[in-house]
Amino acid sequence: MLLLIAAPLLARADALSIHVIQRADAQALVPVIRPLLPEGGYVNAYQGKLVIRTTSANFDQVLAALGDMPEVPRTVSVHLRRRADGGRSGGGVSIDRNGVRAGAGSIQHQRQDDYRIDTLAGHAAGISQGTLVALTGTQYPALMTLKQGIRITPVMTGDGRVRLTVAQRFDEPAGDGVARTQGADTTLVVTPGQWRSLGAITVSERTGARGLSGGATHSERLDLPLEVKVEIGGR
Repeated sequence: MLLLIAAPLLARADALSIHVIQRADAQALVPVIRPLLPEGGYVNAYQGKLVIRTTSANFDQVLAALGDMPEVPRTVSVHLRRRADGGRSGGGVSIDRNGVRAGAGSIQHQRQDDYRIDTLAGHAAGISQGTLVALTGTQYPALMTLKQGIRITPVMTGDGRVRLTVAQRFDEPAGDGVARTQGADTTLVVTPGQWRSLGAITVSERTGARGLSGGATHSERLDLPLEVKVEIGGR
């Protein structure tokens, strides 16, 4: 008899129900709350409100987590630096009436781009530049915008850190109506004031030519490491 009484009570305790919270930063909190919900739960943002389907016990945990997050979005300054370290080398042999000639050489180059983006926590921001080029290889030449830049969305967590969603693009013309496109997307949690590596893009290319008058080879390598640091503004 006791088991028959306890079973429905347990079912009611674990039942999922809808809860609504008024928050000006509701959209930014959705990815923060979603990992806290049990199986079958969900969270959506609608007109400045959080609509949460969860158990009563879990809803109390969500409220406790939100208690550490100010409703007014904080200002987040995101510092990014990208270095372009590359090298170009080549060599060849040519034959003419004066004899056989051989030569080789290499060029090293470095470049660093520094960005600073100020935005509100939970709101996306970005910096980019573009070039419009005509691409060949189809029946009609196509116009394409080549972009180089970064788009980033910071969201503050309950422990004072920042979760960053970063998307970067580095497109460039490759000559003869061809474009080289590169991109990377990542999400990570960073501690304010500390530089953190986001990874790197590496491009290698090797070409060669040979003919009756000689031959030549050419190789090029480009490394694009990216680092990020965040700073939190006042309330």
